[in-house]
Amino acid sequence: MKLSYKDIQFIIEAIDNLIKVYEERLDSENIDEDEISDIGNDSMFLQTLRVDLTNNLKQVLPHNQENLQPELLNLSAQDLMQPVLQLPISQRLVLVDAITESIRQELSLNQR
Repeated sequence: MKLSYKDIQFIIEAIDNLIKVYEERLDSENIDEDEISDIGNDSMFLQTLRVDLTNNLKQVLPHNQENLQPELLNLSAQDLMQPVLQLPISQRLVLVDAITESIRQELSLNQR
């Protein structure tokens, strides 16, 4: 199965939420040792899966740039900001410069 960038982001978010649910269960419920062990094992599996998906997400973005454009148009501002906020400030500044330049170019084309 081939997952899109947005698919992977959605799965990572779902995993994060499930890990929080597991942590809350461990903190708030009276559960036996077997269930604690099961929840701990499931949580570790989910954390490993999350790391793998995050690494996959980094690989999907650069190789499918031509396929991302329609997908990016459908993303909310929050969905667009999440991966950007993970970049170092220097790379975010490069993005700002690139976006600013693309806007300038488009405006100059429209003024002709």
